Amino acid sequence: SHMNPKAEGKGVPFDLSLAFHTDAGITPNDSIIGTLAIYTLICEGSRKLPDGEDRILGRVMANDIQSQVVSDLRAQYDTAWSRRMLTDRSYSESRTPPVPSMILELLSHQNFADLKLGHNPRFKFTVARSVYKSILKYTATMHGTDYVVQPLPVSNFSIAEGSKKNTFRLSWQAVDDPLEPTAKAREYIV
Repeated sequence: SHMNPKAEGKGVPFDLSLAFHTDAGITPNDSIIGTLAIYTLICEGSRKLPDGEDRILGRVMANDIQSQVVSDLRAQYDTAWSRRMLTDRSYSESRTPPVPSMILELLSHQNFADLKLGHNPRFKFTVARSVYKSILKYTATMHGTDYVVQPLPVSNFSIAEGSKKNTFRLSWQAVDDPLEPTAKAREYIV
């Protein structure tokens, strides 16, 4: 692909690499550990990716993803959710991919305060959506395009018998996303 022109492959243009971890440390008082982001600036003595771009793009991506995740978690769960370091370290997951790459240390699975949120399905949804939104925004910026975030799932879905034989009436309510203004449904496909 254009991202890794000297390697054999199928020509798939991967834009980034993200490793997702949950081992961000421990604290003696069981307060929130929070989210850490790791990128690597130097690989084999060079700051260049195979396509010639600067590896600083990994730092940009790490900052964008960490910022979005922490912002969304603070808005929806805990205003004390910690934004930890954005750090340059030489870990395989952030050093070896031929594209901008990072490790997102979301929380600490060794820490009760983090993990009691980490097991909450709504928390998991918020984290997944935050990562999705930040990747979407990052890739849109890298390609110079606009983006629209997927709207939230509808609520209060119901099916009722219609007024005519063998017909049914489907109804639902749109759900606004106060954290993302572009996430507005224009239509629904049933």
